[in-house]
Amino acid sequence: MFQHFLQDAVTFFVVIDPIGLVPIFIAITKNEPHVSRKRLAFLGVGISTVILLSFLVLGQQLLEALEISLPAFRIAGGLLLLIVALQMVLQETGGHSASTDPASSIDLAVFPLAMPLIAGPGSIMSVVLLTDNLKFGVMQQAMTALALLSVLLITYVALLSADFIQKGLGSTGVNVITRILGLLLAALAMETILAGIKAYFGASL
Repeated sequence: MFQHFLQDAVTFFVVIDPIGLVPIFIAITKNEPHVSRKRLAFLGVGISTVILLSFLVLGQQLLEALEISLPAFRIAGGLLLLIVALQMVLQETGGHSASTDPASSIDLAVFPLAMPLIAGPGSIMSVVLLTDNLKFGVMQQAMTALALLSVLLITYVALLSADFIQKGLGSTGVNVITRILGLLLAALAMETILAGIKAYFGASL
């Protein structure tokens, strides 16, 4: 059981990539105050936890009921990532006032933080595949859920460290990194879309 937990935890850690999320989190929240950023981290991880646990319990049945294939889901997630990436690259450099509206913070926590950055197509597919009812029993699925929660906790702690990293980079450093990460995220989004297209047509042949 411990080996199963460890394998799933490593899988989720690689797919969610808590360390890689930190600079992206800094980029999308650079105009937010410290308190708002902490709230965003909490809400983003909390909402993504609900989403991923929901897919853990009902994801397989939901996708089958709606006749949605995993490749199609991956393409949709890739398109969402591409939108986020383009916003990061093309956004204005001029600073606008930090948002103090709780509603706007919730919106940012839902998109793009919770989805598709944390609960993206890769993590959702991993949850569905690692809890396949035809392959894994109840205890194995419980270990998978525990592994998922452990990685999400690590993600939350990592996002809380964003303030210290931003102070070291400064506003200019954050702007430069935002553009670079936006370009890299756009490339990752295209890889996700192309992989979904390849898997879809591969399954159709």
